[in-house]
Amino acid sequence: MVRSRRIGRFLPSLLAGGVATVLLLKVLSQWAYVGAPVATPVPPAAAGSSALPASQAMAVISLDPAKEAIVLERPLFSPTRRPPPPPPPAPDPATAGDAATKPSAPQPPPMNFILVGIVRDATSNRAMIQPANGQKVLSLRAGQTLDGWTLVSIGIDSASFRNGAAERALTLDFLHAAPPPAAATSP
Repeated sequence: MVRSRRIGRFLPSLLAGGVATVLLLKVLSQWAYVGAPVATPVPPAAAGSSALPASQAMAVISLDPAKEAIVLERPLFSPTRRPPPPPPPAPDPATAGDAATKPSAPQPPPMNFILVGIVRDATSNRAMIQPANGQKVLSLRAGQTLDGWTLVSIGIDSASFRNGAAERALTLDFLHAAPPPAAATSP
């Protein structure tokens, strides 16, 4: 009596394990056929025609010219299925000279520094700037100026600078190591 209760208690678990084992074996047996080539029947060639092997045969599609024009007007790989807009017209040589004589906005001075770090604490954010001439690293807060460029904002890995109407962002370069510190000479 005690023995039959034990078997009855484990019977559902044993049946579930058996079913899982059978299913696993079925999946593994089908998995062996995944990479196998599939044979397709080829109809026999008509008498007097030269038939190519199935691997070299190509389907021939012929469209009515009217239908072909419709297909070309609605490109398949365009998100809107509309043809691309025509290119802008070439500038007229007579008006091209006028554009060249208009004064352009002055170019801002080059940024002769790189962003080497950002320091954040509870009270402020600072951008660590390395001048290109090898001078000491400078610490700038938003609103401070260096070489005509004013630090506008400090992000997580970038800093934005403005010079007049020009605005540029410097991003930390994580791929390259920071320049080595200058070696101190001992007396």
